[in-house]
Amino acid sequence: MYYCEFQCLYVKNNHQLKIKGRDMMNIPMINLKAQYRKTKKDIMKNLTEILSEQRLILGKYCRLLEESISAYVGVPEAISCANGTDALILSLMALGIKEGDEVITTPYTFFATASSIALVGGRPVFVDVKEKDLNIDPELISRAITKKTKAIIIVHLFGRLCDMDEILKISKAHNIPVVEDMAQALGSGNANGKAGSFGDIAALSFYPTKNLGGIGEGGMVLTKRHDLGKKVRKLRVHGMGDTTYHHEMIGMNSRLDEIKAAALVAKFPFLEEWNRKRIDNAIFYNTNLKDLPLVLPEIPDDGSHIFHHYVVRTEKRDGLQSFLKEKGIQTGIYYPIPLHLQECFRYLGYRDGSFPISERAAKESLAIPVYPELKKTEKDYIVRMIRGYFKEHGL
Repeated sequence: MYYCEFQCLYVKNNHQLKIKGRDMMNIPMINLKAQYRKTKKDIMKNLTEILSEQRLILGKYCRLLEESISAYVGVPEAISCANGTDALILSLMALGIKEGDEVITTPYTFFATASSIALVGGRPVFVDVKEKDLNIDPELISRAITKKTKAIIIVHLFGRLCDMDEILKISKAHNIPVVEDMAQALGSGNANGKAGSFGDIAALSFYPTKNLGGIGEGGMVLTKRHDLGKKVRKLRVHGMGDTTYHHEMIGMNSRLDEIKAAALVAKFPFLEEWNRKRIDNAIFYNTNLKDLPLVLPEIPDDGSHIFHHYVVRTEKRDGLQSFLKEKGIQTGIYYPIPLHLQECFRYLGYRDGSFPISERAAKESLAIPVYPELKKTEKDYIVRMIRGYFKEHGL
């Protein structure tokens, strides 16, 4: 899913403010400055090399990044591209999705999941999510399949792996390819594999706020199918094959800059550590918030959730968010309007009430900081403020 979180890219210099004689922390949704301090030396070394040699497009660092992600996820094909949205579009183009084709997906996701379908001429067909984890409901996928269904896009929402066993059974039974939107899930997995290795093709985002985020936009297509990998490599450079200026198909310009790839190569060795710290932070929250009137995310013990976001649910969401903002704690709402109720998708014919779980989640979900650089004092403060809100309101 892809993933505009501009408000949380920066953190103010003054970490604590004195208000009414008491210390009030200032905690962002993500602290990119702290992350940069840890990786600055290697990033600058790589950037200096690139700028000195002036090899700026699809060079050494793009290859290194593709090889690293390919080996990590366990798929033979990894093709870098300009951003996560393009990764979805390229995936659908490689599958041959065309005008009038139906693609089943979830309405509770970032906009690009569905807009990519429309941009290649397809028709998004939404089905609701499960109450348990807010991921797409496999049972509802089966009911939505028609003769026009040409693909299924599943979303590993907030870093939680979908029920891939059931989804792949459906895919096999109906001979319908699966696209994994794993924009938030690099590193998530179970005993059967990692996100990106289950379906026919997968789309990854390196947006700065992701678990592996770059110094700008970036994306990647992953696939275990060599035919799709070969096609995507051509599609990302205007459909051009091995011979320059010979175009075998109509593609697009979606290449990852070497500078951005070099920063990702420097950050990649820390991904596992960062994901573990996110999980540890989630465990801390679940332990210390469990007696409050909140729906807390489940924490599987198999590594199938790497907490791109830690999302709680409450009917008091808006009040809690305002309270935390007053206390210096940034939060996020992902996502305030489910896609079937977006104005641009009105033509699909859905209405309020079509997908009740997604609609309720949009009204109740609140993400609190879970980034790996969070300090113990910050986590304690966040918990204390959340508990304070519910105590103040007699809940």
